Amino acid sequence: MAKSDAISGEKLTAAIPRELMEPSLARGMMGFALSWALYIGSIVGMAVFHHWYVYPFLLVTAGLGGWGLHCIAHDCGHGSFSRNRKLNFFIGHLSLMPLLYPFHAWRHVHNLHHGHTNSLELDTDWRPISEDIYRRMPLRDRVVYISTRTWAAWAGTINYWVVSGFRPSYFPKKDMRRDVRRSIIFVIIIGGAYLATLTYFTGWQGLLLYFVAPWFAIHAWFSITTLMHHSAEDIPYLPERYWTRNASRLLVTTDFRYPRWLLFVTHNISIHTAHHVAPVVPFYNLPKAQAALKQTYPGMVREEPASLRRVWTVLRKCRFYDPVSGLYSTTPMAKIGDADMKESA
Repeated sequence: MAKSDAISGEKLTAAIPRELMEPSLARGMMGFALSWALYIGSIVGMAVFHHWYVYPFLLVTAGLGGWGLHCIAHDCGHGSFSRNRKLNFFIGHLSLMPLLYPFHAWRHVHNLHHGHTNSLELDTDWRPISEDIYRRMPLRDRVVYISTRTWAAWAGTINYWVVSGFRPSYFPKKDMRRDVRRSIIFVIIIGGAYLATLTYFTGWQGLLLYFVAPWFAIHAWFSITTLMHHSAEDIPYLPERYWTRNASRLLVTTDFRYPRWLLFVTHNISIHTAHHVAPVVPFYNLPKAQAALKQTYPGMVREEPASLRRVWTVLRKCRFYDPVSGLYSTTPMAKIGDADMKESA
């Protein structure tokens, strides 16, 4: 609370030089081309090197390429890819094709996340619920919730895709629903044509190997990255009466230090606090924006080394919301399982 009070009323974006908010179309297009090259190159590699032992590596690489494309769409959604709104939307639609994700459906949901980050009632990404609420949910919803918080965390964004990707009625405003319908039509026409062509020339095996498997791999990168951004034992989710905009932008994000090569192919997506403070900063300027932010607000930007051990800790501890502390409850998994068994009996 002391940190939140300290930045109350501050104009956080003033910490970031204005020139870092200027997009370079050439640099954006280079990132776009790099990610398409990784994605397509990996798929071509699977077709050429027809050996099962190369598939895992190439699938991970295809997933990285597709995740990088999503990161480009991320800039397009925030208007930081270019100053041309139509170009941003066009590139955004193309970039989300490996996921078959309607661009405007993702964009509008993502804007809700930015407007209400770690709000207990209004955040759209990985918002926890209390164990009491979980016990009262229908069985299907309980299975989805607990699975995507444990063994199926890699598929969390598939659930979001199902819930909001193709449902214009999910969105509260008329213009949002119109945008989403247009994106759905784009996905159906372009995606349908691509999948039909792929199946015609490669058969069902080709469809599964060259599209479905990379689709899952992209979602794995997508899910784990977004889960880790705002979930930790000591990061709160707050009800509206305690939630503040400045704290949600500066204090509730963890930036994970990636190896340079991973930072490069994921377009600096792990440098996330500066992005939440100023979403208009293009991906290639995020390191400098983050440095400026840390200089102005020392000790307020959370940074950790990226590691599988940290992912495991979050999956093991961050499941249910504790209404008393405002943090995740750290109920051991065994007790949750025991309670489920007792309830079933």
